[in-house]
Amino acid sequence: MYFLGIDGGGTKTCFTLINEKGNVINRVIKGTCHPTQIGFDNLEKLLREGLEEIIKSSNISKEEIIKSYLGLAGYGIVKEIAEGIAKVVSKVFNGMDYILNNDVRVAIAGALAGEDGINVVAGTGSIALALKDEKVLRCGGWGYSIGDEASAYWIGKKALALFSKQSDGRLEKAPLYEMFKKELDLKTDFEIVSYVNEKLKGDRGEIAKLAKLCSDAAECGDEGAIAIFDEAAKEISEMIKNLLKNYDKDIVKVSYTGGVFKSGELILKPLREYLNGYNVELVEPQLSPDLGACLLAYISTGNKVTQELIERMKKQ
Repeated sequence: MYFLGIDGGGTKTCFTLINEKGNVINRVIKGTCHPTQIGFDNLEKLLREGLEEIIKSSNISKEEIIKSYLGLAGYGIVKEIAEGIAKVVSKVFNGMDYILNNDVRVAIAGALAGEDGINVVAGTGSIALALKDEKVLRCGGWGYSIGDEASAYWIGKKALALFSKQSDGRLEKAPLYEMFKKELDLKTDFEIVSYVNEKLKGDRGEIAKLAKLCSDAAECGDEGAIAIFDEAAKEISEMIKNLLKNYDKDIVKVSYTGGVFKSGELILKPLREYLNGYNVELVEPQLSPDLGACLLAYISTGNKVTQELIERMKKQ
């Protein structure tokens, strides 16, 4: 008896298989599944290949997977995209028992191990979700062209603007300036324009990767880069504060997932300060989003979540 969880985001798609005891049997990693980045045909190809690969490499049959839970980026409020994803999934998972939802739903399930609370996802995009009595509430997540504040893409764009200001003297040159020139192999400062527009072609996933350089610069004391992460923390805190209005209990657990939080205290320290005085307990994520998807597949068949199960999944 197996359960398949799929976490598909703007950067990668993870297929994870567990058994009824919560032991991870296998994982398969593919690229982004977001249809706005790869299209629906490539989404179908990716899902089909991932499913076939995890079945074959795990030496099981498709029929042995009792339930699958897919959390896919893009499956949200934009009707055309959601319908397109649903159509693709119905073709790939034809004859299988599955549930389709978005990637942030599996992130909150993993981060809080199925408990009520708030989870902030800050990866290529960003959104905050609150889970209360099986009802999911959201804040943010408007997409990179409108919002996605505090996402890696948002930070990457801010870092590009900071480079331009340090380059032309609006701000004093600091570690970020030198890091960008070296890591992006810029012979002249103005090559940053062709690098973004022609080499990266404005791809949001590639621009999001620049957040790591911004983080490195901040760690080296670049005040402008530090300020970007402080602003990101403030944006995240505003989403959390808005969702807190839905709770009446004393303490609400708040967790976090996504690549932006790999910057550690650079984002967490100011976030704690912005949340000071509010009824929150900031906690490390319990499980990764792919295991959150597995957990939701497990729960959907009537199984109860025990601490023993969670601890077993944590070890994988």
